[in-house]
Amino acid sequence: MTGRPFWLDLGDTAVIPLVETDRLLIDPAEFFPHIGADRSAWCFRPPWYDVGAGRLVYAIQAFLVVTPDRVLLVDACVGAHKHRGRAEFHQQGEDWFTRFTDAGFSAAEVSAVVFSHLHVDHVGWATRPVNGTPRPVFPRARHYVTEAEFRYWSGPAGAEAMRRTGDYLADSVRPLLEHGLLEFTDPAAVLAPGVELVPAPGHTPGNVCVRVTGSAGALLLVGDVLHHPLQLCHPDWSTRYCVDPALATVTRRALLAELARSRTPLLPAHFASPSAGRVAPAGEGYDFEPATDLVRYGRYPRR
Repeated sequence: MTGRPFWLDLGDTAVIPLVETDRLLIDPAEFFPHIGADRSAWCFRPPWYDVGAGRLVYAIQAFLVVTPDRVLLVDACVGAHKHRGRAEFHQQGEDWFTRFTDAGFSAAEVSAVVFSHLHVDHVGWATRPVNGTPRPVFPRARHYVTEAEFRYWSGPAGAEAMRRTGDYLADSVRPLLEHGLLEFTDPAAVLAPGVELVPAPGHTPGNVCVRVTGSAGALLLVGDVLHHPLQLCHPDWSTRYCVDPALATVTRRALLAELARSRTPLLPAHFASPSAGRVAPAGEGYDFEPATDLVRYGRYPRR
């Protein structure tokens, strides 16, 4: 891991990125098979692109949302000690949970876990194996997902996908059902004061974003609506992992237009640190301005 810990200041509310992997190098053609050879756009510069390796730089991270009276976790990364098809994800250690506790929190304090969608790199730390059995990491938290999302990944298409990734539904999501901790939610639900879901279908059928609003402003956690700044340069480009690429494009374009109009900062799940920024129209796409005004370096000061 590189870089200093930091958090994003929304006044009486904070968003704390909890990074599991800060430099996952991805062949551009893996996610964007139609990509050409041109690498002149700004999205092919550090920190989003490794020029020497010719690879996109992704982060894998979750977000702790701290409101005046609640602590919520948005997404849950890959997880530890789990069989996964991608080598970088396979049998990871406990570093992510150490970063969570180093931020000054305990698992018992988390009242809700929100899954933006049920992909392998967003659910893993919901459970950890104890004597070979997956057990909830956040035993007091309600774990929220849309029903459309759960039903899709529980069906034949989901089963086929998990032959490639490893069965993360079995070891990270279904145990929550067995413990009575998984709850289906409306894709536009208000989960707590200042924390609401925003429907964002396309990448997956029940995909959502999370709008966090504090006394000093708002921030939209956009999850995988955007995987890489490449999709700001080319908003019509969905990834090969999008269930409905055309709908994902419609969703992405609508969100970007609204974020550009309102100047609301966005925080994608996989942008390289510090990840948060504002977008502005630029030609057929958008420019990205890091939201340095929100960044506070160091450990979040518990109030």
